[in-house]
Order: sequence, then structure tokens, then C-alpha cells
Amino acid sequence: MANMIRFQRSLRSAVGKGREATAWAQEVTAYLNGKFAETKLQVFAQRFGDVSTIAWQADFDTLASLDHYQQAVNADKGYWALVDKADGFFVEGSIHDTVFEAL
Repeated sequence: MANMIRFQRSLRSAVGKGREATAWAQEVTAYLNGKFAETKLQVFAQRFGDVSTIAWQADFDTLASLDHYQQAVNADKGYWALVDKADGFFVEGSIHDTVFEAL
């Protein structure tokens, strides 16, 4: 039996852009959950440490299903239109992706 895979992407909001970044994060999450209903994407705000960090998490059955989801999202024009709206909301170069495997 394959172990569950958890994908996490995090970004840090730019100084003075926390409110806009949070609203955008919720908007893009709602969009992706509506477009790709088979995957439940969740968005979180970090409460300790660097509190400007926003993170998304989604669970997958296999690495192949994660890859399929990423390819579908990357091909979606509506997603990229939302990404364009976020210009200036996040610290350049702060994106961090992590893939976890359940033990």
C-alpha cells in the first residue's frame, strides 16, 4: 500500500501587504478547489516564527497524482491570471515547496 503524500507550498507576504496577500491566498485556494474538486487544498497562516508566512497544503495518494495535479494547475489560464494579480504581495524568492510522505 502506498503512503499518503502531502504537498506544501509557502510564501512570505511583503511588508505592508499582509492583508492583500491573505485575501489573495484565500481567493486562489477557492479557485483551485472549485476547478480541481478532487483535491482539497487548504491555506494556512503561520502563527509563530515568521508570521508573514502563508502556506498551502494538499494530500495525494501517490507522487504520480501530485504530478498530475501540478501539471493541470500549471496548464490552467485562470490560475495564472490569479498569479498575475498577486504581483507585489509576496517577498521575491520566498517560495518554498516541500513534499512529505506519511510514515
